Parts: sequence; C-alpha cells; structure tokens
Amino acid sequence: MMSWRHLECQKRPKPSKGLDSLDELAGLTALSAADQAKVEAWFLSRAPEAASKSSGKKRAAGEDGGAGAISGDPKKMKIGELKEACAAAGLAATGKKDALVKQLEPVIERRKVEEAYAALSGDKLKAMLELNAQKKSGTKDELIERCVDGKLYGALPRCLDCGGGILRVSYPSKYGHGGKGRYSCPGYYEDEGYIRCGFSATDVERAEWQEPDFGNLKKKAPAASVASTASPASTAPAAPAAARLPDDDE
Repeated sequence: MMSWRHLECQKRPKPSKGLDSLDELAGLTALSAADQAKVEAWFLSRAPEAASKSSGKKRAAGEDGGAGAISGDPKKMKIGELKEACAAAGLAATGKKDALVKQLEPVIERRKVEEAYAALSGDKLKAMLELNAQKKSGTKDELIERCVDGKLYGALPRCLDCGGGILRVSYPSKYGHGGKGRYSCPGYYEDEGYIRCGFSATDVERAEWQEPDFGNLKKKAPAASVASTASPASTAPAAPAAARLPDDDE
C-alpha cells in the first residue's frame, strides 16, 4: 500500500535503519532534474553521516555535512578542499576561491550556533522557545533545530491571516537560502475544533531572536519568564483565547 508525504516533513531514517544511500530510492531517476536536486538536498541535510558514506568520504561522527568538511579558516583552504566542502553542503562547487569561501560562510555560522545550542539542556531550549513565543514540543534535536533557525533568521510570527497558528517554514536546501523559504500556517484548535488556514508566503517579517538569562531561570516562576513575550507579527489579529496549535502528527 503506497502512502504519500511532504518531503520537507519527512525525516530520513538513521543510518543502517532504512536508507544509507540515494541509490536505494526506487524511482528517483524518473523524477525531473529539479525534483532530484530537492531529494538530494533533503538527503544531505537530514543525514550527513549517511551522505558521507554514499560519496566515499570519511568524516568524524556527529559532524555536519559541509561544516564537517571545513578544517580551520576557509580562506586558508585549498581550492579542492573548498569545492569538497561546498559539495558536501549541497552548494555549487564551481567558481573562484573567493566565491567558494563566501558560500561557506553561512555553513560555518550555522555550525557555531548548532554547537552552542546542542550543549544546552532540553529545559533551557524550551525556555528559549517560550521566550520567543515558539512551539516547545518535540525531541531535543527538533528543539535545537527550531532554536538554530530562530537565531539565524528570527522568530517565526503568528499567521498574518488567522492569528492563531505559528507559521512553519521549509527551505529548498539547508544552506544558501538566507531565510527565504515557503511559509505556511498549520492552523490551530479552539473549542469547536480544528480551524484550518490556507495562508502561504515566500517571505515574512521575523522578530529578532531573544536568549533568556539562564542564570535566573530557577529564581522565576514559569509565567514570569515569558511575561515580555509578544506576537512577532504586530499586524496579525489576536489569537483566539482557547487556541491550541496542532501537534506534528495531527
């Protein structure tokens, strides 16, 4: 029985548990070149360790695709090393050295933020998401990803149409998008049931990311730590009082 899922919503199985190489995907070559590129970008961004195996490159466990291939200052890397790092990150591996170095800047920036947030506990990550009025449920990896995205591109606002759902975003690739992607509203729940919303946009205004004072978290009541949060989208209508955002599996 065949089932269908959005590519950006589908998590790639861990290495050795279902998909270690793009060659294992039946029907991949039947897709258009553009769609094949999207699948490859998804594969590289979701499972850099497996992507490394399929390309014959060895990399230490836990290192990110592209970022893991960067050793030291990119400006001091050889042209071949730069091209290898760009290819591992799903970026164009052609052009002069200056262009390749510039392409890798967001890769390095993201790695630094990921490392900093990965060192935080789940409670601290949730406190940060709460301060920025973002969704707090999910695994630690999902919390880290949500915080990293907010740090790099700003907090996601509530829907400009319904005011009830916090917008979701999907990017065409992990790097090189500059925060430009497909924004959509997941809708929300209130007393009479699920309220669907069809809002969609390619760019929205996102508020500057805030980081809490973790040293004071234990001294304040949970409500006090979010007393200053407000909807990032000042023009959005007020959210329904009984609104509840849908879970990922709903």
